[in-house]
Amino acid sequence: MSYLPEEGEFRISCKSLDVIYKTETFADINVALRKPTKLSSTFEQYYSTFALDGDRSDRSVHGAFICAQSDSLDNQHSWWVVDLQNVYVINDIDIFGRTDCCPHFLANFDVEIILPTCTCNHWNNLEEGDTINCHYQATGSQRITITCPPNTKGRYVRIKRRDSVYLNICEIEVYGKPEHSLHESGLGSIVSIYACGKIGYGYYGPVLRSSVTKSNIQCTSTCITETACSAAEYDKHTNVCTLKGECLNGTQSSLYTDNDKQVFFIQ
Repeated sequence: MSYLPEEGEFRISCKSLDVIYKTETFADINVALRKPTKLSSTFEQYYSTFALDGDRSDRSVHGAFICAQSDSLDNQHSWWVVDLQNVYVINDIDIFGRTDCCPHFLANFDVEIILPTCTCNHWNNLEEGDTINCHYQATGSQRITITCPPNTKGRYVRIKRRDSVYLNICEIEVYGKPEHSLHESGLGSIVSIYACGKIGYGYYGPVLRSSVTKSNIQCTSTCITETACSAAEYDKHTNVCTLKGECLNGTQSSLYTDNDKQVFFIQ
């Protein structure tokens, strides 16, 4: 089954949407900069996003630069994770810790690269994906440079302690390339974007916009062109396509039963 919109070609299968488009050759770049992040817990106001603000000039918590830091909780292994929002071949990772004190806050941790299965609430289903342990760091350090094994692929990079001590990260840079690079023929590249479908459900995410479309395929294809779109909700009776952003409602379900609706999550 296929649908050809005006500005591109989309092939849909039971597992993924393949988007074909013109591009240029990719060099290794920091693919993590300002991408979505999450901490297992947050100590005071040292939020997860502080590890990806692009500033590693001053890594003192009490200086101008602020780091991300988890809390220290009994029976919980501290972790930090970034969603790269696409599958990348990951080559090198630079991790920067504090320079004023506490090197043990960046020690005894694993660097995990996670390739998720087709799940609908990605933050809560990281354990369902394929995980590659890129590196284990036993000792504390102010800066760690890691080279992953060849052909390490994933969408998430997670730093996870093996104990319940604080985890402090001032900056992380992840260098890699999209899984599908430019073909030498110059005909373009194929980037796989996974769409996880739920039939008979609607989605509570914030509404970006609505329009009438010809099919659920066209609805989903429209969603992948919108940067903020996390889900395409299609009403099979009215043909109304509603593009929605990510639902941030904690551990509660983001789905509700509606036999007229079909929702497709962009992975």
